[in-house]
Amino acid sequence: MARLAAFFFLLLAGCGASDPGAGLATVESATVGLALRELPRPILRSLGLPYGLAVVKAEAAAAHAGLRPGDVIYGVNQSRIGSIADFARLVAEQPPGAPLALLVRRGGTDFYLALEPGGMARSPRRRPTDTLLRT
Repeated sequence: MARLAAFFFLLLAGCGASDPGAGLATVESATVGLALRELPRPILRSLGLPYGLAVVKAEAAAAHAGLRPGDVIYGVNQSRIGSIADFARLVAEQPPGAPLALLVRRGGTDFYLALEPGGMARSPRRRPTDTLLRT
C-alpha cells in the first residue's frame, strides 16, 4: 500500500506544467519505472482519442508488463481517463496487490496490459529448452 501511495504522490508531483497540453508526469519508482507525458490536442485528434498519456520511459514493472515508449495510455481498469488527475485517482483507488489494467494504443492497435505497481508483472510461461548434452 505504501508503494501505491508513493506512486500516486510522485505522479501528482510531476503535474505542475503550465501548458495543459504538454504536462509531464514522472514516476521515479524503481518498481514501476514509468514516465508519462500528456499529448497535445492535435496529436490526440490524429489518434482519434479525446485524451491520452504518452509513455516516455518504461522500465522495471512497466517494461516487464510490455509498455514501450510511444505507447498511449487512455484508460485504467476499464475507465477512460481525461486528465493526469484521473489517472492518479484510478491508480490510487486500486486495491493493494491487484494489477492495474491499462488501456493502451500502440500504432493502430488497442489492448489492455496488466501492471503491478508494487512489483514485477506476471511473466508469461516460457517453453522449456533442451539442455540434454549428447556425447
